[in-house]
Amino acid sequence: MSGTEKAMQGVADTLREFWAHRPVRPRAGRKLGGVATGIALRYQIDPVIVRIAFVALALSGGVGLPMYLAGWLLLPEEGDQASPLESLLNRGHSSTSQGQTVLLGVLMFPALAFTFGSGGFQVFVTIAASVACIYLLQKNRGHLQPATTLADPPPTPPVPGAPAWDPLGAAPFAWDLPEPTPKPQPPAPRPRKPRVSGVTLGVALLVGAAAAIAGTWIPWFTAPHVVGLVIAVLAAGLLVGAFTGGGRGLIWLLVPLSVVGFGLTAVKFEGPANVGDLNFTPKSVGEVESRYELGVGSLVLDLRELPDSGSVKTQVESNLGEVLVHVPANADVTFRCEADSIGELDCLGKRADGTGVQVDGTDLGANGEGGLKIDLDVLTSVGEVRVLRD
Repeated sequence: MSGTEKAMQGVADTLREFWAHRPVRPRAGRKLGGVATGIALRYQIDPVIVRIAFVALALSGGVGLPMYLAGWLLLPEEGDQASPLESLLNRGHSSTSQGQTVLLGVLMFPALAFTFGSGGFQVFVTIAASVACIYLLQKNRGHLQPATTLADPPPTPPVPGAPAWDPLGAAPFAWDLPEPTPKPQPPAPRPRKPRVSGVTLGVALLVGAAAAIAGTWIPWFTAPHVVGLVIAVLAAGLLVGAFTGGGRGLIWLLVPLSVVGFGLTAVKFEGPANVGDLNFTPKSVGEVESRYELGVGSLVLDLRELPDSGSVKTQVESNLGEVLVHVPANADVTFRCEADSIGELDCLGKRADGTGVQVDGTDLGANGEGGLKIDLDVLTSVGEVRVLRD
């Protein structure tokens, strides 16, 4: 075994050890789901450091949001046999209800869509750095026993016969003195509950109303953007509440709004949905659309039914999935294929794979120049692009 293989094997063993002795989400001392507190207790570090790390990841392309949700789903709660996701798959008992587990899973979709739709290559670098941090924690502090929350020290048992005001029996000569009359204590003031939820809701309503009014003059303020702004305000309030002990009720408004925002972003209501398996087979030059879009799934564009003359120009854009374009055998094709995040390209014999790759060129077909002319531009964020002449 080479040195590289040994190093990779060591990394894999360390990550398997992390999973076997993964952190447990405590019931006490947590702010939201207990993910940050569980990691801090497992490796005996300050919980504030872990929370700040999640906030930094959330601000770095939104990676912290799906990572926290993944921890909530995959880390068991204190006293449980399995994590919420494992319990949903009948692999043990979890105190998290199935409804809450499904809700967390649904929330993962808008979180992932936002992260991979806006972060680009930075997202993959941040995820790789996060995995490296987990590896280093397990490698250097995995041998430590998980810390426990501090409890009150046990009371000192009184000496038999001693009065309550002298439980240690330090003054036995004064045991016949009467018990001192305790002074009445003023009632403890009630702790003020944080007003995070009310303030956040007020700000969200103001932002939503202002954005809707601004949409009359500024085209950028479309319905998805307005919903996105409101979601951002609610998420910020939920984040503040995680540190102040309030705002948990915001999640019941944030979840449905996130689903609505994901639907507005991923589905074209004026035409066919761009999520799933899409197939287009135009039979004339006029039927070829100038742009085809795919959110998540696969898209097949078959141009082999087009006539042997004329010219068409079209663009295919995909966020996540597979794009397949069939071109006629004798068409003159000018193509540009690109994966701006990570992908695999195979366009009329030109291939490339990796991050930020691109291929382009002109292919005149078997009969040489002449006939139908196709100008094709295919772009994907994450996925596979194939342009075939068959």
